[in-house]
Amino acid sequence: MNIKVIGSGSSGNCYKVDDGKTALLIECGLPIKKIKEGCGFNLSNVSGCLISHSHKDHCLSANDVMKAGVNVYCSDETALETKLGGHRLKPLQDLKGEKIGTFEVFSFPVHHDVKTFAFYIHSYHTKERILFMTDSAYTDYKFPGLNYIMVEVSYSEDAIAGEADATRMRRSHMSIENAVKLLQANDLSKVNEIWLLHLSKRFGDSVAFKTKVQEVSGCPTYIA
Repeated sequence: MNIKVIGSGSSGNCYKVDDGKTALLIECGLPIKKIKEGCGFNLSNVSGCLISHSHKDHCLSANDVMKAGVNVYCSDETALETKLGGHRLKPLQDLKGEKIGTFEVFSFPVHHDVKTFAFYIHSYHTKERILFMTDSAYTDYKFPGLNYIMVEVSYSEDAIAGEADATRMRRSHMSIENAVKLLQANDLSKVNEIWLLHLSKRFGDSVAFKTKVQEVSGCPTYIA
């Protein structure tokens, strides 16, 4: 499985995953020019784009992606909030699988301030599974057979102590403390890589977060 970070953080999110047969974009929160550049100026081999929710740093170029011939997959709520439509728009439903090429994508709700999906993605080609979760305070689920984990780690509790918007952050974004709990709750014996996403520029500490996750998981860890 190949994972490419095109953009991550409040300035715009976009990731590409490719199992050798099918390529998917996850999020399209960057200008379309940057997305095309990140895909080698060729979107013809991209089979779909998953959008987690309606905030611009995750869906900015949804219309442009569809105009480029790529189907966009999101919840009905996200489509309504972003005024998306057309034959390239494909609905995703809670806890229901959607086949996209050699991938099957299971969408599940998470804890943010708008309707937000995370994705459990299975490749029929490589027999591998990816967890993608961002903009969520925590998750209610466990995930069998994971090989790749892409998870938001926005801040630490120490960093936001005393901040005016600390309560909002705790309710809508994941801390390093909750990310560690997520990892400890799941079987990591087959995990090849962990990617830490969407770090806060102000409250994130890439060195400390990477070190902590590697200590807890024993897995190669990368900062997006």
